[in-house]
Amino acid sequence: MSQKSMLKTIARIALLLLAGCAGVSAAQAQAIEPKVAVCQTCHLTGTLQSTSVIPNIWGQSEGYIYIQLRDFKSGARDAPEDAAMRGFVATMSDADMLEIAQYASTQPWPKVEPISTDTALLKKGAYATAVVGCGGCHFNDWKGFSANPRVGAQSAAYLAATIRQFRSGTRANSPGMSDLVRTLDEGDIDAVAAYLNAAQ
Repeated sequence: MSQKSMLKTIARIALLLLAGCAGVSAAQAQAIEPKVAVCQTCHLTGTLQSTSVIPNIWGQSEGYIYIQLRDFKSGARDAPEDAAMRGFVATMSDADMLEIAQYASTQPWPKVEPISTDTALLKKGAYATAVVGCGGCHFNDWKGFSANPRVGAQSAAYLAATIRQFRSGTRANSPGMSDLVRTLDEGDIDAVAAYLNAAQ
């Protein structure tokens, strides 16, 4: 076989492999749609309101989403407000959780509004996040990475509620977070939430 013929054969094989992969991806996307439709009942894909206590998960870090699903299932996250999520993941396999995490992470991050324009509050939040060292984990312009979640442009109400859960110990699946936020007072928490919410 000539070199030219060999290159043509390799090219054909590569095209067939790519076509096969594309078919698998399309099939996977169809298979996950019913599972994701349940998520979309609460985690809306349109504009996210800053007053929502339900977090945005679309475009969130894949590793973080997977860990939270795993922790809901294991009971590591067992606050009363987590009951619906624990019920949702109860029958999920590890593969299901990984698949949902991967899918959610590839979706566009929605617009969040309204955003606080209170300059004093936002400055207080910027100062508090710097003192506590939030950027050490939630880096990359507050977008996080892997197991570290994106907190920028997240719902302010959700952020404030979550910080309070960590501080009180009702959310106990990240002891490091609990230790850090115990230094924040009530006013600091609201300022941090507003500042991060505005970090679009």
